[in-house]
This record gives sequence, C-alpha cells and structure tokens, in this order.
Amino acid sequence: MKNLKLIITYIFVLSIVLGNRAYAYDLKGKVHELKLKNGMRWLLVERHQAPVFSGIVMVRVGGADEEQGKTGLAHMFEHMAFKGSSKLGTSDFSKEKPILDQIELTGEEITKQKLQADADKKKLTDLETKMQTLSKKAAQYQIKNEIWEIMSKNGGSEMNAFTSKDMTAYHSSMPINKLGLWMDITSQMVEDPVFREFYTEQKVVLEERRDSIENDPIGKIFEKLLKTAFSEGPYKWHVLGELNDIESFTISDARDFHNRYYIGSNMVGVLVGDFKTNDVEKLIKKYFEGFPKGDLSKNKSFFKSDGGGKVTIEFDAEPAVVLAYHKSTLPNSDEFVFDVMQVLLCDGPTSRLQKQLVYDERIATSVYCTDSYPGSRYDNLFLIFAEPAGSHTTDELSNKIKEAMDRLKKEIVPKDELDRVKNKVAASMVYALEENNELAMQLATFETVFDDWKLLVNYPKSIERVSPQDIKRVAKKYFNDELLTEVVREKRKGK
Repeated sequence: MKNLKLIITYIFVLSIVLGNRAYAYDLKGKVHELKLKNGMRWLLVERHQAPVFSGIVMVRVGGADEEQGKTGLAHMFEHMAFKGSSKLGTSDFSKEKPILDQIELTGEEITKQKLQADADKKKLTDLETKMQTLSKKAAQYQIKNEIWEIMSKNGGSEMNAFTSKDMTAYHSSMPINKLGLWMDITSQMVEDPVFREFYTEQKVVLEERRDSIENDPIGKIFEKLLKTAFSEGPYKWHVLGELNDIESFTISDARDFHNRYYIGSNMVGVLVGDFKTNDVEKLIKKYFEGFPKGDLSKNKSFFKSDGGGKVTIEFDAEPAVVLAYHKSTLPNSDEFVFDVMQVLLCDGPTSRLQKQLVYDERIATSVYCTDSYPGSRYDNLFLIFAEPAGSHTTDELSNKIKEAMDRLKKEIVPKDELDRVKNKVAASMVYALEENNELAMQLATFETVFDDWKLLVNYPKSIERVSPQDIKRVAKKYFNDELLTEVVREKRKGK
C-alpha cells in the first residue's frame, strides 16, 4: 500500500484497472495459508506462467523494537545477512568458531575501554592489535560472499535484505527447481547468524550513517524531523541508529536481540510462483519448523507520538522545508483517505502541489509527499517535503503548502479529479501485483505489519469508498497546527 511507484499514464492506468481489477479482488481465493507448529505463518500463491518463484522471509522487528542506548541493532542484521552461518561462509567452522569466540570477547573489552572516560590508551591499542590478529586468523577459514555466489550461480535475482522501522526482510527470486536451495540458504541466514565480521560491519554502518545523515542534507533534515515530531519512543530515532549507540553495541547485544525477536511466531514467509502447494509445504516444514517459537509478550515497545513545533537547522545545502502532520494508521480507515490525498497532492505533474508550486507558480523545484513516515505499525506522519526555487523563501513555500492543506478542509474535491486519483491509486496496486516479487512483498508486509494480508485484497474497494466528504473530514481532523511539525533547512551563513 505504501510507496508504490505510480509509473503509468492515466489512460494506461485506467485500462489496467478496468481489465485486471477482478484479479485483485479474487486474490483471496489464490492465497493458501500455512501455520507451522512454531507459529511461523506462510502465504503461498501458485502462478504457473513461468518456471520461477519469488520468496521472502519477513521478521516483525525493526528500528521500532529497539531500546534507547541500543538503537541500530535491527539494521545490523541486514549487514550480517550474507556473511554466512555455521555451514555457509566457512571452510571449517570447528576451527573458525574458537577464533570467533575470542573476537567476541576482545570486542567486548574494546567497547568497554572506549566507553570509559579515563580509558587506558595502551590497553586499548593492545586490544585493537589483538583484534586485527584474530580477524586475520578467522579469515583463513572464511569464504567471502559464499551465499551470494551460490545463489547467483543458481539463477538468483533480486537478492537482498532490508530493514525499516517496522520489519526486517530477506528476499530473492530463483528458478523453481532451486526452491529447496533457497529455503536451505534463507533459513540459515535468518536462524543461524554467527556474526562473522561483526565489528568490521559495525564500522561500515558508522560510515553509512555519516554519509547518509551527518553529511547529507536530506538525511539531516529528516533526522531532525523525527527528533522534533516524537518526544519519546522508537520512532524518535533513524533506522540506522544513533552514532554513540552504534559504536557501543556488541555481538552479545546482537545475539540477545536475535534470540528475542527472530522466533517463529514473529516471522512471515511468502512464496509466489510455479510450484505445487502440497510439495512446498513439506519443504517449508523441513527447513523452518525447527525455529524456536518464542514469546513476545514482554517485548512491547513503548510509544508516544506527541511532539512538534517549528525548528530551523543550517547546512551547506540549498534551503528546504518539511511539514509533517501526526496521523493515525491502520486499522483506522482514515489511512485509505491519506493514501488518496498523497496522490492528490504530490504524485505527478498534474497533482495539486506539483502543478501549482513547481509548474505554474515556479516557486519550488520539487515537492514530495508520503503518508506513512517513518513506519506504519504505530501512528505516524503525513509529510510534505519541498525545496524553494530561485529567490523564493522557505516561509513563502511553507505558507503556500499550508494554504493548499486548508483548501482541502474548506472545499470539496471535484468528483472527476477524485476519480482520476482513485484510479491511479488502485491501478498502481494492480500493476504491482502482476510481478511475483511485488506480490510476495505486499502480502508479507500486510501480514507482518498489520497481522492481516486480507487487507491487501480489500484495498481497491477501500480506495473506491473514499469520498470527497471523507477527504474534507480527515483534512479538518489532522491538518492542524497542533499536530504539525515543521523543519526548515537554511543554507549555512557565509556559504
């Protein structure tokens, strides 16, 4: 439902919606559900057009499940994904394991020293030298990129892992005769990480944070937005984590996090492709039913959504402004209205804000909207990001955007305009579901985040039901100053 690419013209959109809407509504009859003894849920969709499949294992754990002081841990598993297991990525794990144990202990000592105000510099230097020696010893038994190489040589594509505030996912597409191989490898990636090269990747993440937040004008303004919009709770920090937290967490922290959240009852698997469901069920049970069931009853995140106001930051970049309104998420049906408003306001040159600000009045170089920032599991933000053009100011641009939001509260959206927008939203969903990997991703996301993949089936009807009165009502309810956070980025003086 979120961030779908609307990449086709209105005429083509309309033909897709009219020609394929029946398939979208019939999706419920095509999805087979399987629940393992450990609580892991699987959704299976047979498609026999080509001898391929797309598979995904999604874990309901992301930045929203972290604790202050340990932020960024969820993202580390994305970096660990292709490092291997006790069977993959090693030539002799029995010899590598003792060295990995020493690396873990040495890493703990290094971290303790770095966190001390009066750290023993000589001891720290000796420990870092020891770590380098141990890493070289471990490297003798490590097979770099073995998972990647195996999957690539066997026709794997779209191989990746990603982390968000809501979930962590491991996915790939392969020829159907490699389904067993995919299950074997993926089950090991998810269940049996050995935290190989953990401290090396920790440095990579630190550099990633510097590049994408500290030294990036977009990253900087959005991190400031989170810190301002949310006074407390897990949406307050970026999914990469805080700099000091990344520097301080250890392998034991990561292992505890994995043991807590990487359990069968917290996972969803999806397969879409050219297979027979009965045969697939046997393979799934073979590779995934041995995962621990676990208990998440004590792992509920504390969440608080209040916060806001206006703040200004300076950066060596052109000015920009973000306006973000606190809003609800599913199961509140207002979410479907926000999906429509996102497209109405910002999607394409005919959308209201782009047409007015970028093309007609030319006071902005770009306008972007999203209605689910920074995640969808908790109440979140509807935001508009814009950059002023030429001599126009951020204040001028901000006022124009607020005027457009007020217009939604005062005026009824014309029926023909709303129909075009709703067709666009529905068509984007239909278009996405035509691809195995996109259908697998959408099913996994709805089941993981909202515990109900059937919301996907009902999505087109939910969009169709959005009325002009709904838009006016929701705009009045949410697009108000008391729910607004505004972050302005001005060019650093003297630059």
